[in-house]
Amino acid sequence: MGSKKKRNARIRLSLVLAALLLTASGCMGNPRSETIVIPESEAGQPTVGASVGNAFQVKTIYPLGKWFGKLGVLGWTNEEELVGYYSDSVPGSPYDGLQLLAPPYNELKRLTTSLNAGQDLLSLSPDGKQLVRLSKSGNGYSLILIPVDGSTSKSIEGPVQTQRLFSRSLQWSSDNRYLSYLALGDRRDQLSLVVYDVRQGTSKQVPLQGMSDMKNSASAALSEDGGLLLIDNGTLVSMAKLNDEGRFEVIYDHPSAMNGSFWIDANRFIFLGADGTLFQYDSRNGELTVLQEKIASFSLSADRERIAYTQNDGEIIYVGKLQGNNLLSQTAVYQGFVPSLMKWSIGNGKLLVAGSKPFGRAAQENVPAPVSEQEGPHDLNGFIIDFQDK
Repeated sequence: MGSKKKRNARIRLSLVLAALLLTASGCMGNPRSETIVIPESEAGQPTVGASVGNAFQVKTIYPLGKWFGKLGVLGWTNEEELVGYYSDSVPGSPYDGLQLLAPPYNELKRLTTSLNAGQDLLSLSPDGKQLVRLSKSGNGYSLILIPVDGSTSKSIEGPVQTQRLFSRSLQWSSDNRYLSYLALGDRRDQLSLVVYDVRQGTSKQVPLQGMSDMKNSASAALSEDGGLLLIDNGTLVSMAKLNDEGRFEVIYDHPSAMNGSFWIDANRFIFLGADGTLFQYDSRNGELTVLQEKIASFSLSADRERIAYTQNDGEIIYVGKLQGNNLLSQTAVYQGFVPSLMKWSIGNGKLLVAGSKPFGRAAQENVPAPVSEQEGPHDLNGFIIDFQDK
């Protein structure tokens, strides 16, 4: 009986996806072929409480004070510490410049004041060791590498021609080598990718072709080998390939939601579809795998093995393990909070959550009490979940 229900559920999901793809292909000027893969487990239903050993068991919750709402979080530098900048700081104030947040996460420590967060683009490397700052420089832009440990900064000169930024963020490749963003030419349809090779200390500009609709600014992230490009403008995710002419040409796209897209490895990427379905796409065979339905938001760990996500109204945070084409060990770890940001620590032992309490509802926890009872998580706009050792 259970097998029949699962079979029926897969059939229903197949019909829904088929209808979605037909609709999506009609909206795109140049539809790309794809093969839908539905895992054997029944999609759309998180197995609350199912976990492997002590994985995803919450040990402690660290509440963050109300000052956290003004901290521009850049990411984790290691398993314990976060870096960011204070969004409304003024020169000379204790919150001016780069800030470090370390256990027990109740105060900030200033690292440096050599930042212009209001005008420059800032990004932290996946390994948490280097901060990059993109600044206007003469006829183009220059990139400055700022080691988080306080050692000497390094400048990488950008292309000399005038550029108009089309990206609002800098994207790293997952191996910490490439930094990239999109720039506009004289016309809006003249797009190019600007690539900085951090290891070589060089930069180049590569033409981009095949984009059907680029009204919104878009991020652009290179794969580890630099041969594929992932472009996301919040409504459409596209994959481009470096061709024999030295240009990136779009060969696949799909309607998406404004929750980001990420490379899993050199060939696969994960993204949230416009209908709330969490997909994984494999460029080698064109397979589009359904990982989970009815997703509101998600965050992928640095090693691409763990996912934190919310479903439907987004009030429950789940954590799962990404293994092949399956999302396993899905566990509810927090309830009564709607995240606007979730970030995994580098070792996957902690999860930063920022957001708000659901309007008109009392937050309810199904996890241990916070370290400090002076300010409960119901009044906070951020907290850190510390998981049991793996």
